[in-house]
Amino acid sequence: MFLSALPLAVLCQTLAGNGGETAIHFSFALGSGLICSAIPDFRTPIWATWLGRLSIGLLAVIFALQGISELARNELLTRVAFQGLGQQLEGWLLVGFLLWCVMALVFDGHGRTRFLGLLAVSLAGAVRAYAFVLPLIGQSLEVTAPVLKLFYLLPFVWLLAESRRSISR
Repeated sequence: MFLSALPLAVLCQTLAGNGGETAIHFSFALGSGLICSAIPDFRTPIWATWLGRLSIGLLAVIFALQGISELARNELLTRVAFQGLGQQLEGWLLVGFLLWCVMALVFDGHGRTRFLGLLAVSLAGAVRAYAFVLPLIGQSLEVTAPVLKLFYLLPFVWLLAESRRSISR
């Protein structure tokens, strides 16, 4: 779902002239929900499992609220979904999810998929760290380099590869 969000957004934008961001938010909400249900399938410590489920589950709720606010065009809901929940909380929840990814790599990673995961999680973590540093100098990732947010999708490429490995076991 995460990896199909961008093509789906382009398709919505092309066919309807709008709705690209809404499609992205609903795709991310559904993808987050699906990953939340799959996290227990990985052999991680129980605290990491709960951290991963809580982080990605709350991200699913935030993404869904953001999608709903775009459809409803309600100013209060938009402010809550984007400024209240979407600014700081979303970033910290991503950190929680990335920490779970590290634990999944350590406790359940194997072979080439482990290397792919290490690369994917490292790059996403580096972008997240950069996003945390930017406000200290009065800037944001949204303004400075929004394209770097695409690196946040890399752990999902790794999880897709992991799921294929799990099927072939």
